[in-house]
Amino acid sequence: MKEEEEDDLPAEGYDWSFARQERELPEAEHRAHMHLLDEIEEEELESLDLSRADDYILWAAAQACEELGRDQAAIDLLRRIAASTSPHPALYYPDILFRLEEALKDRGEYDEALSLLERVRRIDPALKDRCLERRAEILVLRGQPDEGLKLFQKAARSFPDDPWVPLRAAWALLTSGRYDGVGTWIEKAERALREVEDEVEARGAASEIERLRREDETRRARRARGGTEGAPSDGGPESVKEEILAALDAEEARLTSDPPRTADARARATERLTDLHARASRAWDDAVEARDEPLIAAFDELQWDVVGLAERFGLELPGTEDE
Repeated sequence: MKEEEEDDLPAEGYDWSFARQERELPEAEHRAHMHLLDEIEEEELESLDLSRADDYILWAAAQACEELGRDQAAIDLLRRIAASTSPHPALYYPDILFRLEEALKDRGEYDEALSLLERVRRIDPALKDRCLERRAEILVLRGQPDEGLKLFQKAARSFPDDPWVPLRAAWALLTSGRYDGVGTWIEKAERALREVEDEVEARGAASEIERLRREDETRRARRARGGTEGAPSDGGPESVKEEILAALDAEEARLTSDPPRTADARARATERLTDLHARASRAWDDAVEARDEPLIAAFDELQWDVVGLAERFGLELPGTEDE
């Protein structure tokens, strides 16, 4: 027991510390796991045969895929772990299921994400309030804000000194286009932040609060200036940028509340995002011709934002494979 207490605490997804893993697992198994975490290159990862890998290796591979931006591959591996009937003693499965739930939630796979939360609650009843918080987020995102916010209120009472609960609520409202309630939850996060004693956690939460506040203020200002979807543009580059950003805000809210499931819905969403990307690309060309460096950077970032939203929902935009 004393020896274990001297080990580092287990990292996310692990029931054992890395020191204990190295000490108690077969050397070849541990070495393969650490190679995936620390050393593997994308080309090697793509050619790796994981068809017979156990959960320990799959978890390392999933983390490597996430690190390399191969989100769908990571989800596929996490799903394999979730379906496993041979649990590995070094892993802590609630963390892994939470990771998969987060990825599926971001893609709008809400039903599957909710089922994972039920599994976590059964595996570790002590996590029921954390599951409640995540369930609340999904309900807000999928268009059930009243029910979701009631659950968020309950979760906030369970964790009064945790600013991340109200932050999760505020981001869910903002992402789904329900701006009116965001400020209230930011204030709740600030109050909870005063109770955080750990300096590193406090700095992280304060930074996230500031990032959320800036995003909220930016979107509100854009709406106040008339930057709403379909609003007329004066043709100037700043006006074009605001028009595209407003359309992207609206598209994010649309896809979040009603994720594209059928082939027809996915085609229509892809068409809308392809059009936004093309508009940003044309504006980038104009900025290059005008040699306007700030606008070049702005429209370059905007193209990435469109591609990022598409990728979040598993959509591929034609002609953007290299972005």
